[in-house]
Amino acid sequence: MAQKHELHQIATLFTESFMEYPLYSLLLAPSKDYEKQLYQVNYTNTKSYYQQNSCFVGLMNGNIVSAVLLKKRGEKSPGFFRYLLNGGLTLIAQMGQKRLNHFLKTLDKMKAACAPYGENGWYVDCFAVAKGYQGQSLGSALFNEFIFPYIRTNGGGWITLVTHTELNKKFYGKNGFELFSESSLGLDPNSIPNYSFRQVIDIPLQLLHNIPVFKNE
Repeated sequence: MAQKHELHQIATLFTESFMEYPLYSLLLAPSKDYEKQLYQVNYTNTKSYYQQNSCFVGLMNGNIVSAVLLKKRGEKSPGFFRYLLNGGLTLIAQMGQKRLNHFLKTLDKMKAACAPYGENGWYVDCFAVAKGYQGQSLGSALFNEFIFPYIRTNGGGWITLVTHTELNKKFYGKNGFELFSESSLGLDPNSIPNYSFRQVIDIPLQLLHNIPVFKNE
């Protein structure tokens, strides 16, 4: 579990990892303030999940080398007012109300395939390995040695997530996830792929009768 004094470091880890990530290149205005806006997005999100005891970190020699924001089964994702109090007003000042509205609507569209799992599912909102530590199987270790066992000991269930690159698509497939929906975000020629993945971790029997069925879009 992350500590409050680590929030800046975690948000910085996410920011450095996502500087060239297609989702944020699509949503944030290209400008000299791009990194500043991206940091504020990540700090607001990280703090909101921390307040729900849903921000976790991987350590190596005392250093944070990976982090994950995980919506737990039986709980809702942080709401609009929590985001507003944790930095949303700063985002409005940086991005403008119109762009922020577009940002939020796109995120809703991005998560649409995962939404039917609702409160009965786990959702990986954000996951990254720190630069300088990538390519060392630390991401796989975080899932297989912490996230999956954590879910298993807390009732199991479906875990879903969304990603936007072929590299990540291969990573999640390698770690047991199933691609169950594929769509796109944005307008051509600047649209990006939107891959929704799921995996079941020791699902309770009472949830088996209500598994959403999807067709690729």
